[in-house]
Amino acid sequence: MSQLYKSALFLLVFAVSVTLCFAAPIPVGAGGMLHTKGKDIVDRNDKVVLLKGVNIGGWLVTEGWMCGQSDDGGRTALEQLEKRFTSKQVTTLMNAWYDHWITTNDLDLIKSWGFNVIRVPFGYRNLQDAAGNWIKDAKGNIVFTRMDWILKEAAKRGLYVIFDLHIWPRQFEKDGYGLPSRWSEDGKAVRAKMKDLWTEVAKHYKGDGRIAAFDVINEPEGSPWNAPHHAFTDAIREQDPHRMVILEWCGYENMPKEFTQNAVYSDHYSFKDDASLEKFKKTLSDHPEVTCPIFLGEMKAGEDNEKSARWMADTMNKEGWSWCIWTYKCVNYGGWGAINYTNDVKYDLAKDSYESILDKWSHVLTQWQDPAKPKNYYTSQWWIDGFGQKKELGVRIEELGDRS
Repeated sequence: MSQLYKSALFLLVFAVSVTLCFAAPIPVGAGGMLHTKGKDIVDRNDKVVLLKGVNIGGWLVTEGWMCGQSDDGGRTALEQLEKRFTSKQVTTLMNAWYDHWITTNDLDLIKSWGFNVIRVPFGYRNLQDAAGNWIKDAKGNIVFTRMDWILKEAAKRGLYVIFDLHIWPRQFEKDGYGLPSRWSEDGKAVRAKMKDLWTEVAKHYKGDGRIAAFDVINEPEGSPWNAPHHAFTDAIREQDPHRMVILEWCGYENMPKEFTQNAVYSDHYSFKDDASLEKFKKTLSDHPEVTCPIFLGEMKAGEDNEKSARWMADTMNKEGWSWCIWTYKCVNYGGWGAINYTNDVKYDLAKDSYESILDKWSHVLTQWQDPAKPKNYYTSQWWIDGFGQKKELGVRIEELGDRS
C-alpha cells in the first residue's frame, strides 16, 4: 500500500469520524438516554432502570413553608427581595441561597443512601427576568449555570436528573395557578411562553443522557385535551425527539390515546397505607390497555417511622414504579425531610436586613459541614433507613465535614 494511499485513507476515515461526531450528540449517561419500553424505563441496551430517589425541593424554587421563611412568602422569595433591595443585592442573596442550600456534600449524602435519581424543580425565573427576558451571558447565550452544575455534579455520583417545571408566569396571581391549562387568551399566552422555555431547555440539553426525563409541568390544573402537556411535549420533541417526558395528572386512561411514545405517567402522594394503595392500584387495573411506566414524583411516608417508609419503598419497587420522595431538606418540618435545619436558620424576608439574610443564606446554611460549629440540624434517621436503597447506607451527615 503506497504512502499516498495510506494518507488518503486516513483522511477519509478522519472525515467520516468527524462527521459522525457532529451529526448527533453522543449520550453521556452510562446507559445512554433512557426511554420507555412497555411498562418499563430502559437504557439503550434495553436494561430496565428503576428510578429511586429524592426531590431537591427548595433549591431553585424556594418554598416558604419548608425553607425557613417565617413570613407568608410562599414561593415568592425572589419577588419579595426584588421589592426591597437593589438588583445587585438580590443577585448576591439568591446566589448565596443557590450556593449553600445544596452543595456537593448534600449530593454525596443522597448517593450514599443508595438513590439513583434526583428530581429538580425549577421555574421560569431561573432563566428569565421578571419581564420574561432571557438571562444571557456576555456572548448572548442563555445562562443555564445552576442547572448545568447540578447535572454535572449529580452525574459524577451516578445520579440521574429529572428537571421539573414548577413555576410559570402569573402563577401567584389570584386564580393564576391554572393558566397554563386554560383556553382563555391569558392561558394561551402563558402556555406559549412556557412552550418557548421548554424549547430552549430541550435545545440546550439535546441528547444528554444524564437527564432521565423532563417533567413537563408540576401538578397542573385539569385541562380539556391536556393542553399544557401536549404543548410542552411538542416543544421538547421538536428539539430533542428522543427525550423521555413525564406527564402529571393528565388522566392515566389518556396515555395510549394521547401520549403514545416515550412518555411516563406520573402521580403524587398516590398512597400512604394499604387502603389507599389498593385504591390506586384499582385505578391502574381498570385500564389494562395502558402500558406505560409509572413515576410517583412526590411521595411521603404515611407515618414518621422506618416501618412506614420501608413499606412504601418496598411496595413501589415491587410494583415496578419509579419514585422520588419529597424532600431531601427542610427547616424543622420533621418527616417531610431527611435533613432538617433547626429554627436558627429561619428568616423574615419582609423585615430582616440584607446583611442578616446574607449571613443565614451563606454561613448558617453550611454550618452543618463544620464540626467545630454548633449543630444546627437534625437527621430523620428513620427516613434514611426506611427509604434508603442500601443495606449499608454509607456515610452519615456527621461524617462528611467540610470538603468544599
